[in-house]
Amino acid sequence: SMIDREHAVLTQVNNVVGTLNILYAMRQDFPDCHLVKLGTMGEYGTPNIDIEEGCITIEHNGRKDTLPYPKQPG
Repeated sequence: SMIDREHAVLTQVNNVVGTLNILYAMRQDFPDCHLVKLGTMGEYGTPNIDIEEGCITIEHNGRKDTLPYPKQPG
């Protein structure tokens, strides 16, 4: 999302406009509803390590693997 200016702008526009669309639709059709939006802190909390971008090697219960981090769904 932050490869270059064009990708960064597209990501920000999608995020902001998408959130606005949801809020206006909620106001129109579900005025008593609440939206809970989680950002990075809601997803990862405040770990005592840097939140890296790329891959992270994890060892747990005797097994070790390298995973995309943060998550890369799909």
